[in-house]
Amino acid sequence: MIVVADTTPLISLMKIDHLDLLHQLFGEVQIPSAVFEELVSNSGFPNECRQIRKCTFIKKVEVTDVRAVNLLRRSSGLDAGESEAIVLSDSTNASLLLMDEVKG
Repeated sequence: MIVVADTTPLISLMKIDHLDLLHQLFGEVQIPSAVFEELVSNSGFPNECRQIRKCTFIKKVEVTDVRAVNLLRRSSGLDAGESEAIVLSDSTNASLLLMDEVKG
């Protein structure tokens, strides 16, 4: 089973100290590079950044179809992380996409 996650579900689980639920439910969770960068670039949340960097069951995956990501961003108004998560989910035939964006 392939599971892809966007940023907000991961942040929400970190806030309640239950990121481990993803590991228990799915084993591995894939995130695109843009989502990884959103999670680790905010210097105001050093503990969360460290937690994501050390997490063994979250796998950062490079999205190769940049044209699809750009088209989705322009046509939907979604941000880079959301767009990459959708494209990654589609390209890997993921069983589940964890996202909170209605447009997504």
